[in-house]
Amino acid sequence: MHRIRSLTVLAASLVAITLLPDTAQAKRKSPLEGKPVVVRKLELRKLRFGITPFVGMSLSQTFVHKGYVGGKLHFDFTDWIGIQAKFAYGVINRDAKLLKALNDEAGGLPRGIDPNSAENPEAAPKRTLADFNSPAPLLHDFQSGLTRNNWLASFDVVFKPFSGKLGLFSGIFTEYDMYLFAGVGLANFGRHYPNQKSTSELLGLDTSNPNDPTTYCRQGTETNRECYLHPVKADTGIKVGPSFGGGVNIFLADFASLNLDVHDIMTYNNAAGLNATTTDVPPKVDRQDANWNHNVMFSLGVTFYFPPKAKRSQLKVGGKPVKAQ
Repeated sequence: MHRIRSLTVLAASLVAITLLPDTAQAKRKSPLEGKPVVVRKLELRKLRFGITPFVGMSLSQTFVHKGYVGGKLHFDFTDWIGIQAKFAYGVINRDAKLLKALNDEAGGLPRGIDPNSAENPEAAPKRTLADFNSPAPLLHDFQSGLTRNNWLASFDVVFKPFSGKLGLFSGIFTEYDMYLFAGVGLANFGRHYPNQKSTSELLGLDTSNPNDPTTYCRQGTETNRECYLHPVKADTGIKVGPSFGGGVNIFLADFASLNLDVHDIMTYNNAAGLNATTTDVPPKVDRQDANWNHNVMFSLGVTFYFPPKAKRSQLKVGGKPVKAQ
């Protein structure tokens, strides 16, 4: 019995000796407790300006595809939030498949009888008997109302929730960030066929008051059918709407990155400039004929950062920076 009691006391003493140092160590506070996981992080964005020249292309225009050149200026308050101003000017116009089909002589919009023809002494194309019951406007009326985007601009708040390092081919490593942005956008629209005139313009018909049957589209003693049934009003000028999008920066160096960006500016406009409602009698072109359109642009550019040298974060213990080992 005495031997068992002695062994028990000896075992308890060994356990106490083993646990006491760990217990004391557990109570000791680590100098790195509560500090960031990444020490001396390279702050590639914080308090830096960026200038991004880019080229872009439209992704959603119905009638005319656009090629853009432009620039973006941004400033990052921290590594994850900033502001930007962007401008893109259209330099290339390319007819979409839909517009090519509408302009096609074989299966497009009716063209009417040429005004220079002996069958049509009027100053505007005249609908043929074969197209008399067609609900579509004549080609020249459609072309006179058709608009295209001239330029895009926006002011946005930029949020960068994702950043890190990227490895390529197990030998090339670089930094990257992914961002989202939203704000207010501007889009300017002009006539795609600026020299094309509508029936009312060619004949000098009064279209100021659709509710006055004695003047509206009157040609002599009769009402001109094309002017009355297919009124035209090109929706040109600057439109304001929401701006949003996202992109990625792949850093080539501390002072430069490759930028890929998708940007959408929504505008409320009538791209064709024609009446699209069936409730108006007589037909007229107004705000009810407009709808929300997406002006989506994909761009590729290179961003240059100022100042050129990026800062590194400092780890502080007791209010004093810790030197790198």
